[in-house]
Amino acid sequence: MVYQTEETRRKILIAAETLFIEKGFFDVQMKAVAMAVGISRNSLYRYFQDKNDLGYAVLGVVLSRIEGRFHLLLTDPALNAGLCGREQLRMLLKTGFLDEHLRADFSFMAEFDAHFSGSRIPADFQSRVGTSMSTSMWSRVGEIIAVGMADSSIRQDLTQNALEALILYSLKALQGHILLRRSALVGLSSDAVNQLVPNLITVLIDGLKPTYSQS
Repeated sequence: MVYQTEETRRKILIAAETLFIEKGFFDVQMKAVAMAVGISRNSLYRYFQDKNDLGYAVLGVVLSRIEGRFHLLLTDPALNAGLCGREQLRMLLKTGFLDEHLRADFSFMAEFDAHFSGSRIPADFQSRVGTSMSTSMWSRVGEIIAVGMADSSIRQDLTQNALEALILYSLKALQGHILLRRSALVGLSSDAVNQLVPNLITVLIDGLKPTYSQS
């Protein structure tokens, strides 16, 4: 049996996350992670079989933190203060996706997504990521959308699942792009870049208004 300790595993995950954010997932080598922790590369491989395996483990930690932060937001009494579903969703998205406490977590996810793209997506990617992802945050967003559809503040010509995916993936994609390329976004000032996500939230929420053709 390979000897492992939970404390060493925790140190590996912390060091790996820091390196992935600072240097990018692609450029980080396992030996750099081992050096940051103060163990040999062979010892590191006793915990994680390769960089992809390590990346999945860090993703699980990051998603757990995001889940915890969003749980606090979702239990905020302000979300249940008589607001219609669409306004509840506006508050959640603005508070969550603009939360400075989550910047590092969103930065890791951007690096993770950038690495696992194109030909670098392994065959078992969906099953491996699925074991890390908690669905409660996503389902809660869906519940708020359902509330809005029921109180007629959110359009009903698209399904709840379609709206949920459109909102979350478009925000995640734009935010990730900004975090990866902030200083290289052509034609945009720093102030304009800072307004991209807030403006997208405004457009998405306004786009959720019921259409005139709805009964």
